[in-house]
Amino acid sequence: MKKHIIIGSIICLATLLIFIAFWGQLPTDVPIHFDSAGNANSTLPKPAVVFGIPVICALLNLVSGFTLIKKQEKRTFMYYIIPVVAIIIAVVVLVLAL
Repeated sequence: MKKHIIIGSIICLATLLIFIAFWGQLPTDVPIHFDSAGNANSTLPKPAVVFGIPVICALLNLVSGFTLIKKQEKRTFMYYIIPVVAIIIAVVVLVLAL
């Protein structure tokens, strides 16, 4: 099961490549929260988004993965929920920021 944690963490960190590919197109302050009218009301600096999201997702994946091992979880897909969410977050942030 540890191999699933490693693979999942690599997937989380691979979202960094997605962000770096769009580095030049991202605004200096990337919108991360919107009000009900669709106006951005919260932003983060570009480096915080590009490097922070993949690292935070990888750390969450490690914590959740070892928790799953401790609980002796046999369902393999459980180890890949956070990596899938990391990819979705990266795509959504890029779509909304560009």
